[in-house]
Amino acid sequence: MLSMDYPFTPKSTSYLEPGHFWAMPLANGKYSCGVVLPMLKNDEKVDNRVFYAALIDWSSEVLPTAKDVSRRNLIKKGAAHIKTILESGGELLGKYEVENLPPNPTEYTDEIVTMGYNVLTKLIEKKFC
Repeated sequence: MLSMDYPFTPKSTSYLEPGHFWAMPLANGKYSCGVVLPMLKNDEKVDNRVFYAALIDWSSEVLPTAKDVSRRNLIKKGAAHIKTILESGGELLGKYEVENLPPNPTEYTDEIVTMGYNVLTKLIEKKFC
């Protein structure tokens, strides 16, 4: 595990760990939040091109904290490129212990939804805007 100061702009998935979260500015001036799930595996190796992401069922006028988003429901999960973070908020704000997330890496299969860069933002704006 890497030690990092927050906020932190990841350049690749090698910096991501389960529980890292980032804010997603919404059209109404509020924020929502994305979280990194245990990394995808492909033939027993962690895939360094994509990561497993989820939307948190949360919105506020202030940036999220670990306390704000812990134990919240996950709205949507799927495989995402690192640009998903960079395009929807840009920075990891912290990390929290993820009791409600799957404990083991998810196997990359055809059943995993692959999401474009702005899919999470569009989905969360439908809910909160």
